[in-house]
Amino acid sequence: MDQALIEAALFVAAGPVSLARLAQVLDADSRAVGAALHALAQDLEEEGRGIELIQEGGGYLLRVKAELAERVRPLAPHQDIPEPVLRTLAVIAYNGPLLQSELVRVRGQRVYGHVRELLARGFVEAEDEGTSKRLSVTDAFLRYFGVSSLAELRPPGDRSAGADAGPATDEDVL
Repeated sequence: MDQALIEAALFVAAGPVSLARLAQVLDADSRAVGAALHALAQDLEEEGRGIELIQEGGGYLLRVKAELAERVRPLAPHQDIPEPVLRTLAVIAYNGPLLQSELVRVRGQRVYGHVRELLARGFVEAEDEGTSKRLSVTDAFLRYFGVSSLAELRPPGDRSAGADAGPATDEDVL
């Protein structure tokens, strides 16, 4: 199996790609694809390489190595997210899922525009719930910020989402 073909497939993919899907798209035996993935991962571990092959969300993806991520972040998409929108996103991630009405109570009327932008970027999803919407972060949010679950963003022993105290404020989250 051609390792370069697998690398190219993962490079163009929008998210993690399963072994079965790679084998299907590349019209190859899954054992051969698995062996090529293993070889690619070993090659990328060598010193002087800027990306790594990781397994996440039931599939494989290429990402920038952690020690280089901050240096190249200005070239990554979504660098134009304004700080107030990021603060709104932090409240949703920390407390989510939560009602948009609660978010408005905590952050003010301006969050309606923030939520529209976050929905357009694919970082948040909204489900109708009565006269409000239930907001939660998406897998795209997790991938973008390099975490596999929201639990990684919370300190150990921290209160869980939906606690009786209500949503965290900016000061609680940031």
